Amino acid sequence: MGEGKSLREWAKENKIWKPESWRIFLVNDLVPFYKQAYALDKFYCFLREACGRPLADIEDEELRKKIKVAIYGGAENPETSFAKFMYENFGVGAEDASSFEDSLKYFENFGDGVKVSLEDSWIDRIRIGNLVKRLGDLIGTISSEINAKLPEIGLQDSYPYPPAESIDPKTLLPNPGESPEKLLSLVYGFKQKALDLSLGINPFVTFVFYSRSIPLLALMEFLQCRVEDIKGLAEFLGLKPYSMLDGSVIALPTKAPETVFLLYDYSSVLNKIIELHNEYLIGIDSSIEKSTNNYLKEIANQIRVNFEPWGEYKPIFDFIKSRVFSGKINLCELEIKNGRIEKVSQGYISITLQGGVWLRDFLLKIYPIVSAGLADVNIWRGSIRLTFKPLTKDWVGRVIENEGKA
Repeated sequence: MGEGKSLREWAKENKIWKPESWRIFLVNDLVPFYKQAYALDKFYCFLREACGRPLADIEDEELRKKIKVAIYGGAENPETSFAKFMYENFGVGAEDASSFEDSLKYFENFGDGVKVSLEDSWIDRIRIGNLVKRLGDLIGTISSEINAKLPEIGLQDSYPYPPAESIDPKTLLPNPGESPEKLLSLVYGFKQKALDLSLGINPFVTFVFYSRSIPLLALMEFLQCRVEDIKGLAEFLGLKPYSMLDGSVIALPTKAPETVFLLYDYSSVLNKIIELHNEYLIGIDSSIEKSTNNYLKEIANQIRVNFEPWGEYKPIFDFIKSRVFSGKINLCELEIKNGRIEKVSQGYISITLQGGVWLRDFLLKIYPIVSAGLADVNIWRGSIRLTFKPLTKDWVGRVIENEGKA
């Protein structure tokens, strides 16, 4: 988490249970990333307006020259050319061209008669417009929670919160003979910031994954703070307290923290951060998915849990292995009665546990893989839903192979 600190050391040092502590995340991480995403979205909108017609029909002479650079710039060295950068990242090329090489040939043959189009590209795949909206919504929510004024952090007050200082999209395209450094810097800076925001690298995001589904007592011990402090953190992040006895929602503070499990609400700040990571950041650059998977594998190898007595837990894990990791559905449900897990099911297939496992004991043992981001938990009265990521398969296999020890 930076400077050799563990997540726990970082969280305690920054008093992460205080909502005001999240101002750093807002100002240093989210807002700069939002400004980059906003500039890229505006640039892509600018390209859509400029393209879709023959070069000869672009009346603005300066713009026509810039679009020529975008479609053919550096063609003497195609593999390292600015034109290839624009083709791969923004889809700029000759209409009907099936490849970048074809696009160059079209331009060489038809010159200003070429109709410029935008094909599927990196900027489409990362859904830049939706990303800007998600970031704006998250920034607006956190700002409101911690009483941060948008103009003080470089954004305008009115939705969609444009940056106080904007970039003219036209200036991002170089003139003939100019360096494309401004646009290259924006794109590569955006990708780097996305990596900096990812799980295992950004401490705030990593803490969000850690705390999203966790026993109250475990979080209190992790942060070494009072239940009253956790109450403030839970309200800010959107963590709901559930009874591990029957799955009912309870109120904080409580005199029995050992019976409480915290789980994120789908409309919460915490879930918005998780969705930002899983639905958007992961797809921005291959290095982010690789970094995240390496982190999850490392964490999975470090998790040490003892499911005893193994005879009671074995049917649950056998069912998970046979149904969840051998089919297309990556989840199962646990039916609860009188505080015990009575059935494990997936669709119409189910098994009944003899004697049952106490729900509280199961959640206390399973939460480390949930906190690590390898699984997800949903709780409602009478039932628990477990959703697993593919990386969890090896961990489940080790638990079974070692008869409850992992």
